[in-house]
Amino acid sequence: MDSSRPYSVAPFPANELSRLRELKKYDILDTPPEKKYDGITKAASLICGTPIALISLIDEKRQWFKSRVGLDTEETEREASFCQFALLGSDIYIVNDAALDPKFEKNPSVLGPPYVRFYAGAPLVTPSGSVIGTLCVIDTVPKNLDPRQLEALRALADSVIAYMELEANSRELIRAQAVSLDLQKAREQFFVNMNHEFRTPVHGILGMVDLIRQTDISRMQSEYLDSVQESGEHLIHLINDAIDFSKAESGTLVLSSLEFDLISLIREIAIPAEKEAKQNGLKFVLNLPQETPELIVRSDPRRIQQVFSNLLSNALKFTEQGRIEFYLKDVVASEKNVKGRIGVVDTGIGIAEKRIPGLFEAFSQIDASISRKYGGTGLGLALCKKICDTLGWKIEAKSVLWQGSEFILEIDLPKATFPPRSGNRAEGPVSKITDFSGYSTTSILVAEDNPVNQKLIRRMLERMGLSCEIVSNGLEVLAFWEKWEIDLLLLDIQMPELSGIDTARILKMKPSSRKIPWIIAVTAHDSPEDRVECAQAGIDDYLGKPFRIEELAEKIREYLRKADLSLPK
Repeated sequence: MDSSRPYSVAPFPANELSRLRELKKYDILDTPPEKKYDGITKAASLICGTPIALISLIDEKRQWFKSRVGLDTEETEREASFCQFALLGSDIYIVNDAALDPKFEKNPSVLGPPYVRFYAGAPLVTPSGSVIGTLCVIDTVPKNLDPRQLEALRALADSVIAYMELEANSRELIRAQAVSLDLQKAREQFFVNMNHEFRTPVHGILGMVDLIRQTDISRMQSEYLDSVQESGEHLIHLINDAIDFSKAESGTLVLSSLEFDLISLIREIAIPAEKEAKQNGLKFVLNLPQETPELIVRSDPRRIQQVFSNLLSNALKFTEQGRIEFYLKDVVASEKNVKGRIGVVDTGIGIAEKRIPGLFEAFSQIDASISRKYGGTGLGLALCKKICDTLGWKIEAKSVLWQGSEFILEIDLPKATFPPRSGNRAEGPVSKITDFSGYSTTSILVAEDNPVNQKLIRRMLERMGLSCEIVSNGLEVLAFWEKWEIDLLLLDIQMPELSGIDTARILKMKPSSRKIPWIIAVTAHDSPEDRVECAQAGIDDYLGKPFRIEELAEKIREYLRKADLSLPK
């Protein structure tokens, strides 16, 4: 680089060529703004108290901003950037006062707009270790960040990479659709690994959001946190769709059999859809048969909800004006079955007639420009079709280009033998947080290899009046247990050295007079198959990531009940 500049220019990283290849792999440069990334920069600005926050990606000659808060320009020269220096390390690069720093005191961004005085850039580190840019925060006055702010900035930077990895892997899958059993098995393993690797950082992000919400925050701060939470939950939704599609492809998608009220389920699904429609200036209509106040059926309410939610999500995504209708009609109930038609109608962009036959195929998109504008992995409708096939339903689409679409489900569900018991739902609410300070002597060991999640679980427990010790793998669990008594073990399943499953088996089977702890599996896989494997290993309870503090409290409450420690109900 040109060293004749009146300000410092960073040398190229030693891995510059491979770093640039990594950046280009993500195919993200010069793409339009996206809500999920904008939510991250808003959160970074809020948490760090700075007017400017950027997702900065650095190529050969420039830094380009995928998302920006408080700055109008889309890119700057690489040689004049602060972020170029952050490429040289793996931790946050901080300039507390640029006017007093010889590297930057004559930098054009210090002498002129935006008049930078404070800078903190968290490196965007790819899984291979390359730094392709930063999530940075900037202020016009000197500043320091406290440890909690730095910790949150690192977690948010991890989420940027998680999003980019998900999109890159989805594109890779499109290029390599399974054509043999060997490739199918490889893809299934890829999805399993992707599930764990993405859920782990998202758990840290959503958990930190949860803890921040329990402090005094303003309405604007709450709105920013809503954006972060929405982005994290959107990522979880994409991961779930990918995992479920993989299972459906391999024939391992398992349906549960629960009794529930179909009418109530439809109403519940309509609530968030109606809220989003109103926010977008759309009219939302829910049409249910007035003569049928309830329909008690037996099936898998979570999978059915997944189908309805995907169809409503598509309608909301592709409709910019007009209305969306969600209906149930033509209901015929016999002694054994309930049949009818459920549909979602919109006045959106519609679908060309020639594309409708391939609409339910995996990775199908209307065209490249639509995919770029509206996003999506192309798995949503394919997954709906797979679930409907498993349920024995028929799904079809009718559409006129630029006028709207209608998706129709011909449903057939067995009637329930008995009405559902109160509170007998697939996903029930957890109880309110309990103050466990009266049980502060409970010995708790946390086995978790992710540093952010270690801090998150410790702080959740501290808020409940409890304390813990933390280890990073199964071997350390066994070594700790040999020396000290453990009452409760929060055991991550996917760990190096010795997995959580193997650790639990050893603890449950090891001949010893020592007390065997109550074990709660903490896992990012969170599948019925995973729960069965945990139970077979002798694990007592199960907590899927990401989890909220209330859910952790409920598991601890259950342990105290089982341990007969007189916890009030």
